[in-house]
Parts: sequence; structure tokens; C-alpha cells
Amino acid sequence: MDKGRRRDGTDVELMMMLARYQQEGVPIYFEDRPSTPQEVVNMMMVREDEVYMPDYVTDKQNKVVQIRYNHVK
Repeated sequence: MDKGRRRDGTDVELMMMLARYQQEGVPIYFEDRPSTPQEVVNMMMVREDEVYMPDYVTDKQNKVVQIRYNHVK
């Protein structure tokens, strides 16, 4: 990663969206580890050549109860 790289609007939007979920008590995981919105965005920036897919886990009422980011092989 280029250390001078700046976040684009997409990264900021993702962090803000994840922060809203976190404020609502929804746990966020990155590669099966509890993570913060900033950690998720930072890891995705560091590993920019890899693809991560979010999995929005829902309950029976279709409410999001977990967000899990896992590497797509």
C-alpha cells in the first residue's frame, strides 16, 4: 500500500455505515475477529488487491444482527 494513499469517498461511506450498525449494537467481524469500522476499512485498504465480501447475518425478522467480512478466494 502506498503510505500516502488517501481514503476515497467509498471508504468513508463504508466506515460511516458500519459505525451506524455498531452504534445499534451490531457486532462486526473481519476474518472471524471482532472489529471496529475503522479496522475493517484499514484492513481492506492494506489488502487492496484482495477481495472481501460482507455477509449481513439477519434474524427471523430480517434485522441485521452481525456483519462479517471474509476473504473471497
